[in-house]
Amino acid sequence: MAPKLTAFHTHVTVQRQVKIPMRDGIELTADIYRPKGVDTALPVLLMRLPYGRAIASSCTYAHPSWYAHQGYIVVIQDVRGCGTAAGEFYPFVNEYNDGFDTVEWCAKELEGSNGKVGMYGFSYQGVTQFQAAVKQPQGLITICPAMATVDFYHGWFYFGGAVCLDFDLTWALQLAQNRAWYLKREPQATALFAAQKDVAKWLESAPLNAIEIFKGQDFGKFGQFFFDWIGNQTANAEYWQKLNPLSYFDRYDIPALHIAGWADLFIEATINSYLHAKSATAKPQHLIVAPWQHLPWLPQVGELDFGEAAISQIDRLQIDWFDFWLKDIDNGISDRAPVQMFLMGKNQWLEASTFPAPNQPDLQFQNFYLDSHKQLITQLRITNYELRITNYELRITNYELPIPDTYVYDPRNPNPATAYGFYDQRKVHQRWDVLVYQSQVLEADLAIAGIPEFILYAASTAPDTDWVIKLLDIYPDGRQMLVSMGVLRAKFRNSWISPAWLESDQVYEYNIKLRPTCQNFAKGHRLGVAIASAAFPLIERHSNTQRSPSTARVTDFVEATQQIFYGAEFPSHLKLPMI
Repeated sequence: MAPKLTAFHTHVTVQRQVKIPMRDGIELTADIYRPKGVDTALPVLLMRLPYGRAIASSCTYAHPSWYAHQGYIVVIQDVRGCGTAAGEFYPFVNEYNDGFDTVEWCAKELEGSNGKVGMYGFSYQGVTQFQAAVKQPQGLITICPAMATVDFYHGWFYFGGAVCLDFDLTWALQLAQNRAWYLKREPQATALFAAQKDVAKWLESAPLNAIEIFKGQDFGKFGQFFFDWIGNQTANAEYWQKLNPLSYFDRYDIPALHIAGWADLFIEATINSYLHAKSATAKPQHLIVAPWQHLPWLPQVGELDFGEAAISQIDRLQIDWFDFWLKDIDNGISDRAPVQMFLMGKNQWLEASTFPAPNQPDLQFQNFYLDSHKQLITQLRITNYELRITNYELRITNYELPIPDTYVYDPRNPNPATAYGFYDQRKVHQRWDVLVYQSQVLEADLAIAGIPEFILYAASTAPDTDWVIKLLDIYPDGRQMLVSMGVLRAKFRNSWISPAWLESDQVYEYNIKLRPTCQNFAKGHRLGVAIASAAFPLIERHSNTQRSPSTARVTDFVEATQQIFYGAEFPSHLKLPMI
């Protein structure tokens, strides 16, 4: 018997818990929304998520009933092992085949479907779109992935080679608690729920690979995938290569509307995914980058309000996109600028033909060099020296070698981090283990868009350590607002797949990419750069040893003396992509 049709409201009906068969016999469940009074076949909008069908990403999008009212059949599906769907859940593993099977069911078997399918959703739901797209199911016409990734290592589970601890652990805990809750397992569901409320305690765990909440009897083994995430610490690990949609991008060939947020933790991954998509296909790839954090998508982001221009228009924009690709409505969306970026500080939208990637030929950069007295200067200071020939030898006299700035990083007391986004950093910078450099007061606005870089010359007493670089907008009242941040684990300075240890106290060059941004530094403000070796718990603390940080016990922790060099010989500097 078909699921009962019930009146959702005056314009839409919903069928709940519709079973959709997969190739291996497992049945996934979906809620299906339809507009009332429509007798013609309609295109389908599909969202696949692990958080239960009821939420349907309504924390960021309009409810599915709204999308149905725009003239679509909307399918909101539990992924395998979640909600009321059968099977075992492991993040992302089954979404390739299940996504293919679901799209084909929507195109060929779903009553009222005209055979055309579009997908939407953010985060996990965004990734499932890429996973379905590379399988090329019949009927999938376009996708709208938001805040998603095609490479789980770079900018998702790892930042600059360091485990993204806060996300990895809290998300694993959320997924584990969800699974125990779906299965009605006690005491595990209650114990994991309590652990979520006390997550700060678990973030302090050492070693991470022995954390009890994913192993202990009281908690169950619902979050075992956490150990896979922290245990595969190089980008070329087979685990990531099999899981990454990027590994199959030779089969990516679909128009897409990519959606990102400057304050989103995954902004690097989202922009990289867009750039990979642009390289993989000639089909249109549009990009919208708002100032938002991961959720919700509101004008108030962190401690700043970006005004009316930052109010989300994504629902209307997605309908325009789907109307064009799924209904052949010539609404002019194909004539719009392919890239729209929100310029923070001016709080207005910019249009471009493509995203300003570092290798773009016409991109202009402005350098800010570290200097003495914690200054940032735009012209590299030439060191004073004299050359003298004595007894047929060339000697340098009166040489003024700048004295490096030094701090000590202790893993037992790592420099703390705020949430990523527009937060005043002064509270976490009132410490001995962070260096803050400032420019002179800006005499005119300075606007940037793209991916800032920091070229660091530094030495450490440790065989491996982390470097954390923050880009700051320093207000006249002293606030140090975080604009962007970059991380690099020292052993990955030359290669993501061939780590190399450090020699103690030897100066090395590090090229550190910060996260993409689009920011106007206002006249009267200062530019700021902060340098540290931790951002805890945003990234895992490094033990300063050759031991994997995730396996390090407290007794393995070692203090590291870090020296930051500057001047003509070692010109540490910030490289900003200018508008």
